[in-house]
Amino acid sequence: MKKSLIALAVFGAFTGAAMAQGSNVQLYGLIDAGVTHYTGLSNGAGGTTSSTGLSSGVQSGDRIGLKGTEDLGGGLNAIFDVETGFCGTGTSQDVATAGGTPQTYCTGGGFMQRQSWVGLAGNFGTVMAGRQYTAQFDNEAAMDPFGFGLNGNIGNLSMVGHYGSYRADQVLSYVTPNLSGFTGVAAYVFAAGKGTVPTATQPNVSRAWTLNGQYGNGPITAGLNYTDVSNATSATTGGVATGAVKSWQLYGAYNFGVAKVSGIYEQAKQDFYSGNEKNWMIGLTVPVGPGAILASYDENKNSLALNGTAAPSGDTAKQYAIGYTYSLSKQTDLYASYAHISNGSGTAFAVGSSTDSFAGVPGQSSSGMAIGMSHMF
Repeated sequence: MKKSLIALAVFGAFTGAAMAQGSNVQLYGLIDAGVTHYTGLSNGAGGTTSSTGLSSGVQSGDRIGLKGTEDLGGGLNAIFDVETGFCGTGTSQDVATAGGTPQTYCTGGGFMQRQSWVGLAGNFGTVMAGRQYTAQFDNEAAMDPFGFGLNGNIGNLSMVGHYGSYRADQVLSYVTPNLSGFTGVAAYVFAAGKGTVPTATQPNVSRAWTLNGQYGNGPITAGLNYTDVSNATSATTGGVATGAVKSWQLYGAYNFGVAKVSGIYEQAKQDFYSGNEKNWMIGLTVPVGPGAILASYDENKNSLALNGTAAPSGDTAKQYAIGYTYSLSKQTDLYASYAHISNGSGTAFAVGSSTDSFAGVPGQSSSGMAIGMSHMF
C-alpha cells in the first residue's frame, strides 16, 4: 500500500493511467552511500590530487523507477521500464573534485535516462524499444566480480568505460527465448551519435548494430559479442566522420561452488587508425557466509594511432582490486573495496566507482578505497 501511494504521489497521472489499464506496476529503487578516498587524480595542470568524501552510488548508482507488465492474452505481455538516477548524498565526488556544476541525477544523464523503454514479450522472445543498456555493458557487468561497481569495477579500464557505451538511445532490440541454455540478442541503434538529423559539418548520421550470443547451463557461462558503430571516426582531426568503430567481446565464467572464476577479453578497431585497443580481465568471487570476497586483475593496452601518426608509447594500464560484501538481508548489504591502477606513460586512467569517474595523469598511479552501505526497495 505504501509503495502504491508513493508511486501515485511521485508519478501521479502516469502511474494512475497504467493501473487503470490493468497493468501490474511496481515502484522500485536503490540508495547507496559510502565514504571514499581517491588518489592520483588529475588536478587539471599536469599534476595529481586526491579526494575524500561521502559518495553517492559507490556499489550501485542510486535510482528510482517504475516497471510493469500487462497480460494481453495468448502468452503475450506488454512490458515497460522507466528509471531515473539521483544523487543520494547531494552531489557526486567527481564533479565536486573538478569544481564543476553538481550533477542533478548522478547517473543516466537526465530524468528517466537510466532506462526508458517499452516492449512486447511472448513465446517468440522479447522486443524492446527505447533507451536501453547495451549488450556490451551487460556482459562486462556479468563477468566483473564487482558488478561494474565499487572501486575495483571493470569500467575503470574497459571498452565500455572508455567509450561511455553503458546505454544507447533509440534502440530497437530483440532477445530470443532461452533455447536449451542459448540466448541471443540483436539490436539496432538509430542514434549512436548526438542525433538523427544530418548537419553541414556532420552530414553522416552515426548508427550502430550489435549481435550477442550466450550459452548458460549449470555452472558454465560463455558468450560472444560483436558491435559496429558507423560514421564515428574521421580520416583527419576534426574532419567528417565516415569511418566505423568495430569491437568484439569473448567472455565466460565457471562456478565451482566454493568459488566462481570469470573472465572477458575485448578488442576495438577504428577505421583510419592503425593498431587497436585491447582490454582483458580475470575475476574471482568467493562466497563467505552471508557475504563474498571479490578480486580481479585487469589490463588495458592501446596502440591506436591515426594513420600517418606515431602510436602511443608506454600504453598499458593495469588494475588490481579486492573487496568484500556482507548481506544484512536480501535488500541491504555492507561493502568495502580497494583498487590500484598503474599507468604507462601513454595512459591516464584513475580509480572510480559505479558513479564517480575521474581523469588520471599519464605515468602516474591511482588508488581508491570505499566503505559503505546499499539498500534496495
